[in-house]
Amino acid sequence: MKARPIDREGPVQKAIVQWLELQFPNWLVHHCKTEINKGGLAFMKEAARGKSLGAKAGFPDLLVLPWSHIGPVLLEVKAEGNGTSQAQKAMHERLRALGYRVAVVRSIEDVQEHLATWGIATFSNEKTGA
Repeated sequence: MKARPIDREGPVQKAIVQWLELQFPNWLVHHCKTEINKGGLAFMKEAARGKSLGAKAGFPDLLVLPWSHIGPVLLEVKAEGNGTSQAQKAMHERLRALGYRVAVVRSIEDVQEHLATWGIATFSNEKTGA
């Protein structure tokens, strides 16, 4: 019997979502279910359905919609030690080429650093007023 894989990214993503929702209660934070290359018959059927409905391999985990003048932010959540797949790297570059802000994050602190870099103020950083 094969051991069930341990979900190391889920708890990180939950913490990031909770922090974003507390920090910015008026923003929308949406999980993008796009795991279309994992395997297993039931999963493959669901992945095929998702793909036919517009799911794209490598799309970031979280779509963050702040105020319209700030523009969307896309976050790929990774556990420590996990890297991005080729599909994720290609999608992130494609999104950046379209002018979107995309970051790979492993913690709330990573999110805070990227928001500060992008000039988006939080209670935790004193950069700029957004």
